[in-house]
Amino acid sequence: MRHAFAIIAGVGLLLLAIASLLPLLETDAWWVRYLDFPRMQFAAGLVVLWVLMVALGGIGRGAARWLTVLALIALGYHGWKLWPYQPLAAKMDPGTATCGPEARLSVMVANVQRKNRQANEVIALAREQNPDLFFVLETNGWWDEALSALDADYDHHLQDIPSDATYYGMHVFSRHPFADTEMRFPFGADTPLFVGTLDHPARQIRVFGIHPRPPHYFQPSTLRDATVLEAAIEARDGDLPALLAGDFNATPWERTSRRALRLGGLIDPRAGRGPLISFDANSWWMKWPLDQILWQQGLAMTGFEVLDGLGSDHYPVLAELCVTDGVDLRPLAPRDSDDAEARATLEKARAMPDAAFDG
Repeated sequence: MRHAFAIIAGVGLLLLAIASLLPLLETDAWWVRYLDFPRMQFAAGLVVLWVLMVALGGIGRGAARWLTVLALIALGYHGWKLWPYQPLAAKMDPGTATCGPEARLSVMVANVQRKNRQANEVIALAREQNPDLFFVLETNGWWDEALSALDADYDHHLQDIPSDATYYGMHVFSRHPFADTEMRFPFGADTPLFVGTLDHPARQIRVFGIHPRPPHYFQPSTLRDATVLEAAIEARDGDLPALLAGDFNATPWERTSRRALRLGGLIDPRAGRGPLISFDANSWWMKWPLDQILWQQGLAMTGFEVLDGLGSDHYPVLAELCVTDGVDLRPLAPRDSDDAEARATLEKARAMPDAAFDG
């Protein structure tokens, strides 16, 4: 019986190791890209299954040796991908910025979950944290009415609630005016991308609000990847410091996320501080960071935190920033292949029929 259980553990170890290494493939297939999310869980599972296999007596010396080697390769791959997001890694922003009230910029992102009805908690949190920019995601008509209570708190607010993609409504509240705003639907998508120029008292800032669809059930990651990359490229090519915020439906260690950081010269506050989980607030094992706030030189951090839950499957995130060039930031160096690979992703998204985004 022990040998049978050892074989089961060995088979599980083999399957988990294969699943761990499949994301090495350069593909946007939903089932491969979905395997990017649970890296921490996969790493823990590999260790547990190996220990079980050995403790139960193994499955034969040769097979156990090869399974151990494969498991170590998979663990090494997870460690390489996750390394930047633990406290021993280098910080991209030291978090030492200081500034007066006129140069402060606080940004909060809350995916409130469409079916959630705890609007009073969302409004109370907005008033408690008092962010200058507040992105509220996954809103619908009910949330539009409920959030109208914040109209008196914010002089500037706009929203878009897609008629079909009803899980992708977006509300933007700002204490500072915008010189221009636009709700785009890139690549024929039915999910909005907010783009605006914020007239902050210290200087203008280019702002992007992002919430693309995730890879999910025959829905490739192409549109998600292209949306994030397009925002990063536009941020890079602009004349103003840029801020990207939202539910990216991608973890920071994913290939597209890292490529966007390099292309856009963007700073990720999680680097050197830990994964700072923002999803899933209702699950004991589906835990990874999806909600992100990134910025370029010209902005610097005084604090970043994941806040308490609001009845949603996401936790809100809050970044306290200074509008300043006086901090030595350390963005990732671009790779020679980044531009070509990003262009290929954008072209693939443009070639996809609009029907691919329905439902």
